[in-house]
Amino acid sequence: MDDMALGANSFGHGFEFGAGMPGAVNQNIGRHEHSSLSFDWTQACQSGHHRAMTRSAAPVTESASLPRVWDTRDVARGEAFDYYREGICAAFMPLRPELGRDARAEFRAGVHSHDMPGGEQAGALNIVSARSHTVLRTGAEIAASPMPCWYVNLQLGGICAITQAGRTMALRPGEVGLFDSDAPFTLDHSRRSGLRVASLMVPKSAVGSAFAPGPHRLSDHPVYGALCLEAARALTDTAQRHGALAGLHEVFLKLVALTAEDAPPAQDSAALRIRASIRANATRQGWSLADCAAEIGMSARQIQRLLAAEEDGFAAALSRERLARAARLLRDPHHAPLSVSDIAFAVGYGDPAPFARAFRAFYGTSPGAWRRGDGSV
Repeated sequence: MDDMALGANSFGHGFEFGAGMPGAVNQNIGRHEHSSLSFDWTQACQSGHHRAMTRSAAPVTESASLPRVWDTRDVARGEAFDYYREGICAAFMPLRPELGRDARAEFRAGVHSHDMPGGEQAGALNIVSARSHTVLRTGAEIAASPMPCWYVNLQLGGICAITQAGRTMALRPGEVGLFDSDAPFTLDHSRRSGLRVASLMVPKSAVGSAFAPGPHRLSDHPVYGALCLEAARALTDTAQRHGALAGLHEVFLKLVALTAEDAPPAQDSAALRIRASIRANATRQGWSLADCAAEIGMSARQIQRLLAAEEDGFAAALSRERLARAARLLRDPHHAPLSVSDIAFAVGYGDPAPFARAFRAFYGTSPGAWRRGDGSV
């Protein structure tokens, strides 16, 4: 069966591109704004400038609120994929959906975004139904995102191959997977003709525990796996019925935290300590591999070996952390008085010239152009 022909799901509620969702808030953008197939995703995802598609578009209360909806049937066929990309950026955070230009004419999708109780910092449950495509998240999207989170996905239809930190995991219908918003990833949905997923954005501050790098199949956990799956199903079902979400959301977050706390392998724990040390010390000028080794009680060779197992290295991880901080500062209005050189020093560089070269190599544009928002990333 074509995954795009999904009718009623196993939870008893259909989801067919916005149908059957009474009272939904439709975030339709005027068609004249989509007349061109060219699409500046970076500009579209800028916080506060997203054609009225910001999180303030719907009231957030402790009781159930109406979802925001992006339905490609509301725009011309040639505009559908760009409209979907804008909706994905608004519902989640900056992402880069990709699809060959020839396939865009037949693209169809719907996104229903349900805010979780507690306001903007509590995250959102996004239910997506779409034709097959690929979703990327690179350093540029990470730098443009205000809130680090875990993505917790309940696969409802199709197969999603999640690649992150050198690992690939196939998520199938009836499975719950988790991956990190703060590390590049690829979501490949091409193994089936369509996809349907309920994706919960969980702020890292709400979990309080860390997972080893790479994707994780929570539903495989020997103790909490079945509970995670049932809680994800119940949360999705209740959101579609516009029921109260506070209690279910709290239970699900606790299950996610318990899964993270349940004794990761020793190597993963060591790698997490390395990355935590890098995050804590990145802004210290001259801080080195030897300093990191002394702080966490490992040899430099051990650190390099553990990072290499994740297809990473100390210098690369330190550089990414510094550049991500710089990218955020450059776009932050509160730091507008700081010069590019000031920001280079603030994030740990001892010389603005190497900072500028590293920034251009990573983001594809200069720090000044990034600050102005006219960089070609």
